[in-house]
Amino acid sequence: MQSNFESIMDIKTRGIVLQTVKYSETSLIVRIFTEHMGLVSYMVKGVRSAKATSKAALLRPLTLLEMDVTHRENKGLQNIKEYKRAYNYSSLPFDTVKSSIALFMLEVISKSLKEHDAHEDMFEFAYECFRHLDEIQTMNNDLHLQFLVHYAAYLGFAPHGEYSDETPYFDMQEGCFVPDSCISHLVLNRNNSELVSILVSNSILRSLPVRLTRQSRREMLHLLLKYYSLHLEGFTGLRSPEVLEMIFD
Repeated sequence: MQSNFESIMDIKTRGIVLQTVKYSETSLIVRIFTEHMGLVSYMVKGVRSAKATSKAALLRPLTLLEMDVTHRENKGLQNIKEYKRAYNYSSLPFDTVKSSIALFMLEVISKSLKEHDAHEDMFEFAYECFRHLDEIQTMNNDLHLQFLVHYAAYLGFAPHGEYSDETPYFDMQEGCFVPDSCISHLVLNRNNSELVSILVSNSILRSLPVRLTRQSRREMLHLLLKYYSLHLEGFTGLRSPEVLEMIFD
């Protein structure tokens, strides 16, 4: 006989709010990158009423949460029992550059995740990146590029090998440094290949800017997004890069 047993677990987890969609007059559907279950969609009822505006504010994109959730196996929409801020931003919401970079990182994360795939190391990296961006005193205008290079490692296509006189070209298709440019549009020139190597060697959490020129920063952003699109199916249609280009213009 087939069992009707349904696996139900009460779980405490941190989360990063990715997207909030209105569902009814009082309810929301919220996509959250959770520490222990990966990307999960939650139905949150009664938060759009006049008496619950403060609770709805906690479900805005970029919010870092601590949550008590009820997780039902094989169910599409899950339920949140309790939630509160895990971290209070002090500067990010009020700084145009910081908030633009944060929304870009959030969009990249949202585009790269699949439902219910647990990525605890990836979550920890993303969580600390948002905290770090909020806490830094001197802005690093190359931080979004460092994020892309290091986040790729958690997705399985980190740039590997070493930039050197023997291997001075970065092959985006293979994700490694190679000795010959092969006259391919997927192999970067020496200057951009060296920049990839520099970005890899600089930890995003140390906030050491690479100090690129405006043109180099823009070109590297387009190249790294192309790199992502080569290795991630469906990684297209990002809107936030246009905002970043205007911010850094």
